Amino acid sequence: MESDNSDTSSDGSSHLNELALGAVMGAYAWLRYIQNPVLNNQTGRQWVELILLDRDRCKDNFRMYPEYFLFILVRDYGLQSTQEVESKEGLAMFLWTCGTQQCFRQVREWFQRSMETINRKMGEVLESMLAFAHTMIGPKDPSYANVHHSFTDYYPFFDGCIGAIDGTHIRVQLPKEDRENFMNRHGFTSYNVLGAVDMDMRFTYVGTGMSGACHDMRVLRECMNDPNFPKPPPGKYYLVDSGYANQKGYLAPYRRTISVPKELHFNSHHASLRNVHAFGVLKNRWRILRDIPCYGRDRQRKIIIACCALHNFLLDIALANEAETNNTGETH
Repeated sequence: MESDNSDTSSDGSSHLNELALGAVMGAYAWLRYIQNPVLNNQTGRQWVELILLDRDRCKDNFRMYPEYFLFILVRDYGLQSTQEVESKEGLAMFLWTCGTQQCFRQVREWFQRSMETINRKMGEVLESMLAFAHTMIGPKDPSYANVHHSFTDYYPFFDGCIGAIDGTHIRVQLPKEDRENFMNRHGFTSYNVLGAVDMDMRFTYVGTGMSGACHDMRVLRECMNDPNFPKPPPGKYYLVDSGYANQKGYLAPYRRTISVPKELHFNSHHASLRNVHAFGVLKNRWRILRDIPCYGRDRQRKIIIACCALHNFLLDIALANEAETNNTGETH
């Protein structure tokens, strides 16, 4: 009898161990499924459709609400569906890659497309984004006739200001033979990107062509030679930081100010107005700009421009919604 009880107890323990092991393995499999779902050839497209039905998930994955996604989709920027990949899925690939910092291998796993298909479609979407950028990047009022409301507290000072020149290093991965020429003083390869930014944080110009090894002033000079650069009209100027020369049309702060009250006061106001954080907001939303993979220099630069255009697009919507809210409040 004692032996039978021992066998029964042993069998019960073994059964419980098997159940526990099964539960652990099941939980592990479910976790792996959530992190790396098994997709078929239709699932990538179906996933996009499902995401577009959920506003919060759409914003998390594509960095915008569904109605804004569809607005870009239906506009005539040259984005076309093919027999293999619809334009909706192509745009989703691009936004998901840029917004969540995915590499092509991750896109392949998620959308279950070949690397050749992904590379081709991403290139097509990028070209349409450049057409989109042509309409989105630039001053809203090229004459700069109106004084921005942010200058109210400083009037009559800075009333000729039309924006700020901002710069940033955007980290990029490059082939070994290019790394030395693009190595910046911080020790990583980058483009020294210049942005002319208005007081609403909109990019009115983006210069992406210079190596991270170049000094800020050299980058500005190169951009000023670009016919598309919005040069300040007579009597107007950009605010620039101390890394740039103080010259006509470009107002820098006083240098080496220690104890002159007026100069300290000026520099304080100058810094407050210049501190627009445009590139910080840009990199936070479009995370690919924190470290662009080795896609080739031409495509890397186009990605930067496309992200700046998307930044302006979403900012314009936010400003329009804010104005509508303010107008509604005034009527009540």
